[in-house]
Amino acid sequence: MALNLVAGRASLEVRALSRTVLGWRTKRGWSLKELGELVGFSPAKLSQLCRAVVRMSALEVVAVGAMCGASDEEVELCVRIAQRAVDPVMWDRINADAWARLTWAPWEVMAEASELVIVTHDVLPELVRVDAYHVALLESGGAANELDPAFQHEVLQRLAMDANEAARPGSPRRLHIRLIVPESLLGASVGGARVMADQLEHLEELNELPGFEFRVMDSEAGPYFGQGASFTMMRFVEKRFDDVVLLRTLHGGDTWLESAAEREPYERALVALDGVVRSEQESARRLSRASLRLRDPLPGDDSGEQQRHLQLVADRVGR
Repeated sequence: MALNLVAGRASLEVRALSRTVLGWRTKRGWSLKELGELVGFSPAKLSQLCRAVVRMSALEVVAVGAMCGASDEEVELCVRIAQRAVDPVMWDRINADAWARLTWAPWEVMAEASELVIVTHDVLPELVRVDAYHVALLESGGAANELDPAFQHEVLQRLAMDANEAARPGSPRRLHIRLIVPESLLGASVGGARVMADQLEHLEELNELPGFEFRVMDSEAGPYFGQGASFTMMRFVEKRFDDVVLLRTLHGGDTWLESAAEREPYERALVALDGVVRSEQESARRLSRASLRLRDPLPGDDSGEQQRHLQLVADRVGR
C-alpha cells in the first residue's frame, strides 16, 4: 500500500520516483483510469502516487512497472528508491552511495514550482537567454550545453497564464519569476553590442509579462551578505514540498540543497538583497537605458528619443 511521506515531506528523490512512474504510464498513452483498472488501483490513488502526495512502496513500483512494460533495470532502480525512502539515513548507512540514483533535471523541478527567485552575478540564466547570447557563451567557454528552446518555452509560457486557464484540469501551474542581476551585467559585452542589445530587448519583453519581475542591484550599495553568489530558489504551493536551492556550475553539474540548514544562507541572502535592489520602475528604466545605449548609441543620456522611450517604460511599469 502507499506509504506516508517521511516527516510529511516529499524529497526531490521521492518526486523523481513519481515522475518516473508517471512517465511509464504516459509512454503507453494510458489514462489514470485505464492504468488503475489494469493494476487494481483507483484513479485517486494513482493520482496521489504520481503527484507524490504519498510515496510509492516497492510492491506498487513493481506492479505499475510490470503492467507498463518498463525495463527490469528501470524497475529495479525505482524499487531501491522506494525502499530508501522509508528510512534514507539507515539505507545510506547500510548501502552507502555505491548504487545508481534517480536524477532530476532543473526543468522537471521547475515544472512543479510556483515561484523562481533567480540571483545571478556573472551571466544571465539559461531560462531568459536568446540564442545568440548563449552561442557567445559557448564559444567563450562560459556555457557547456546547448540551449533548449523547448524547455524555455514550457517554463516561460506559464508567466502569462490567467487564473481561469490555470484552474483547468491538467493545466500547468502558474509561475512567478523574480530575476535579480547586478547593474554591471547590463553593460557586459557578451557576443558584442548587437547580441547584448537583442538580449536586453528580450528581457524588456519578458518584463512586460504579469508573472515576471526584473530587479537590478544598486551598484552603490556596498558589500552585503551573499554578494557574488548565483543561485535559484524554487518555491512550491504544496506544503509537502519544501523550497529547494539550485546551484549550477559549468562542468561540475547541478547541486541541489533541500534541508533547512542548507537553504538558510540563501534565505538570508535574499533578505539582504531586498535592501539593495532598485524598485521595479527604476530597474526597468535602467534596463531600457542600457538597451537603447547598445542599439542606438546617441551622445549623452538626455536625448529626446531616449527620454521619450524611458517615459514610455515608466508609464508601462506604473500601470
